Amino acid sequence: PDRRENPYGFDFGKVTEEDIIRGAICSDIAVFLHGRSSEGKSARVRQLDPECTIIYLRNASPDSLNGKSVYNAQTGEMTDVPPSWYVKLKEKCEAEPDKLHIVFFDELTNALPSIQGMAFNIILEKEVNGKWLLPGNARIAAAGNDLNDSLAANRMAEPLFNRFAHVYINTSAESWLKWACVPESSYGRLERPAEVKHPKIHPAVYAYIACKSRRGDDVLRTPFTGELPNADPRKWEMASKMLYATRQPEMLRSLIGEELTADFVAFAKQRVLTVGDILEGSYTQEDMEMDTAQKYATAVSLSCVGEENFGKIREFMKLVGPEPRAAFESMWAAGDESRLGKIAELRLLERTDGDMSEN
Repeated sequence: PDRRENPYGFDFGKVTEEDIIRGAICSDIAVFLHGRSSEGKSARVRQLDPECTIIYLRNASPDSLNGKSVYNAQTGEMTDVPPSWYVKLKEKCEAEPDKLHIVFFDELTNALPSIQGMAFNIILEKEVNGKWLLPGNARIAAAGNDLNDSLAANRMAEPLFNRFAHVYINTSAESWLKWACVPESSYGRLERPAEVKHPKIHPAVYAYIACKSRRGDDVLRTPFTGELPNADPRKWEMASKMLYATRQPEMLRSLIGEELTADFVAFAKQRVLTVGDILEGSYTQEDMEMDTAQKYATAVSLSCVGEENFGKIREFMKLVGPEPRAAFESMWAAGDESRLGKIAELRLLERTDGDMSEN
């Protein structure tokens, strides 16, 4: 039974604000730091990249953020000139391609809406003025004051708000003292993670949304308030990236909020049967008495089976139920034509055997 615990291999331990910031950066998810002035938002970013590129948006102009076009008297044409911050960032990224380099948009909520819109394009598309792509090892962080902390703050539009993982900085004496005793000489940039191909949606997220939807609970989307994170399809895709990179579900509170994260963690902690249990026959009738959530969680757990044992696991899933079995087949195939063909052959064989038995 112990092997059935934690089928997704998650670390369910608590995470700190610093852990979430680090996890978001490593997951290539833009992170927004909320907090009052002097809470040390920029200091937390500098711990991960002492030479981070800082853009103060409250004083930014369109030219300083997006670059400009200048007249070339020799050619008689207009020439596009990238902003200086982009030139410096590109130089740093090319000089250290194995490190992550952070672009830090400070005072984002204090910027004019027009400047926020330009920043949004950089955050969303990872390109400047539609002309210059950010380097592959560049990462985005931002910070600003909330409306109740600054009279000069502007509310972020929903599309911009939802592009971030949100960390709410509340510096305590304990956390400040911990930061104070760390010398700046120990700061260092994060290593650029090796690229690993995964299904774009993490199996745990897939199972959670499938199960909740069957029960009539809409967890795919939750209401937007402009103050706390909410869920939507893009956020769940971001959550999958964070789970792949960190294996720490508690970090999802920065993306989908505290309440929904707690519910997801409870779902992911369910005990399920594994491929080894099925192949060895080490399960009982009591193990088969599963609720809907456990059935879908088991389907996801078994979808990692190799092709040589797929048939046996598929036969077991017939006992679990038709809908969990269909989910299992879909996740196992993952759009692969060869695997889809194998499933089609097995279904055709079953229909042929059924027709023969009737005759």
